[in-house]
Amino acid sequence: MSEKVISDQSASDNTAAKDRARSGAKRSDLRSRGRELALQLLYSFEQNKFIDDGMLLPADATDGMEPESVAFAQALQAGFAKERLSIDAAVDKRLENWTIHRLAVADRAILRLGAYEILYCADTPAKVAINEYIELSKRYGSEAKTPKLVNAVLDKIAREHRAGDVRSPAKKD
Repeated sequence: MSEKVISDQSASDNTAAKDRARSGAKRSDLRSRGRELALQLLYSFEQNKFIDDGMLLPADATDGMEPESVAFAQALQAGFAKERLSIDAAVDKRLENWTIHRLAVADRAILRLGAYEILYCADTPAKVAINEYIELSKRYGSEAKTPKLVNAVLDKIAREHRAGDVRSPAKKD
């Protein structure tokens, strides 16, 4: 009888662990989709001269999206809009021989969102933010070199503002 109880408890523990893993994966998927939508919002926001007229995206752009993803995207876009000047300064400071305004609009939007998340979203680990925006830059960046640029700029911001989240590179002897 006790073996049955232990076996049932073990099965219950395994199910709970799988549910937690699924829910964690789902949360990251929701946030990834939210970041992609936020990129579209930010691109439109800039094209609309930084005015949110409530029509940044077509009405059907969020059809079929989870409400959590849409809410996360809207929070990212609204947060950026509020902190735009400081975010642009942070990105511009880390660009070498370049300025933020010379970048392609999509590249600029990716860097701005990544910088916003690193600087203002403490619940997102810096490494996660960097990786997410590198992936977006692979899909939406203007050039093959865009992922390297995104990695370099966001890594510099993270090292200065969240040093505990990012490991320093190993020193070569």
